[in-house]
Amino acid sequence: MNQFSGKLLAAALAAASLAAPATAAELIISTGLGQPHMWVAHHMNPFADAIEKGSNGDITFTRFYAGELTSVGRELDALTSGAIQVAAPLLAPYHEGQFPLSDVTQLPTYGTDSPMVTRAFQKLLDSDVELKDGKTFYQYEIADKGIRAWALGATAPYSISTVKKVLKEPGDFQGVPLRAGSAIHTIVLEKLGSTPVTLPGPQAYEALSRGTIEGIIIAISDWPSYSIQQLLRHSITDVSIGHWESYLAISDAMWNGLTDEQKKLWDETARRIGAENAQMWETNVGVVKEKSIADDGGSFVAVGELSKEMQDHIGKAGAETWFAWIEKTEANGHPAKATAKLYAELIMAEGGKLPEGVAAYLGL
Repeated sequence: MNQFSGKLLAAALAAASLAAPATAAELIISTGLGQPHMWVAHHMNPFADAIEKGSNGDITFTRFYAGELTSVGRELDALTSGAIQVAAPLLAPYHEGQFPLSDVTQLPTYGTDSPMVTRAFQKLLDSDVELKDGKTFYQYEIADKGIRAWALGATAPYSISTVKKVLKEPGDFQGVPLRAGSAIHTIVLEKLGSTPVTLPGPQAYEALSRGTIEGIIIAISDWPSYSIQQLLRHSITDVSIGHWESYLAISDAMWNGLTDEQKKLWDETARRIGAENAQMWETNVGVVKEKSIADDGGSFVAVGELSKEMQDHIGKAGAETWFAWIEKTEANGHPAKATAKLYAELIMAEGGKLPEGVAAYLGL
């Protein structure tokens, strides 16, 4: 289906849903990602299936994939304009300036996995701690945007992986072009001494194949989504260059038309599918690693096996990334330090660790 015909169908379905009885709803659910992606195959589709089944067919979905209706970074506009009713996912980091605090899960940590970060991020959304002007995280980031939102399953830890270059010592990073998928990744790579190259995931294969970039920051379990598993050979593990989180979002207009029973089903299902998706992300790390080692000669080295100089270099870059993100975001008028402190507390409660110096900086 092309984008034009998709929009015509969307308009027709939206009009039909407005005319439907209050207890029945036909929703347009859209993603800018392809069907193989972990957030589609193991989140969007299972969520829609579960809602259709749990509502006994009173809620149904027409599904659009791979940007055929809404492209990445345009989900909020599509929701508020009524072009779609559900974004799965709404990728907050691609909405420049609109979700200034939602990048917090991309800050580097140690010992974290997808389920831990998913729980911590949902708790951040549910928290009643006031961050600024009497507003909680949810009120600051979500409430005034005309949507309702829930945490996705967080990606597995983002790792640094390369094609040919083996990163053993601090100097090995110097000037090496590595893909950054977000503003925080750019900070990390600059602190490590490499040259950040910002580009979206779907462009990674071509860039790696042509040598435009030597490596990439990405979750190992996400390699198959972009067909890069046969290109990457060397990875540093057991230090997370953050986890990418974002939202399952429904427009307020659609949400307000649901019954209380349907809202309860939606909330419970969103939380359950998010947790299940997180476990899939984590399980897939092992699957992709084993296949890489067996089929492509992949090498995975834990950060603790590197020299002390390299461990210190990575740790220092991680800590400085927290400081730089907080200070830059605070300078733009947002409560980044209060957000980072609350998120750090939630991550530590889950058993995760912060780079050295971060806890003291946050007053923990």
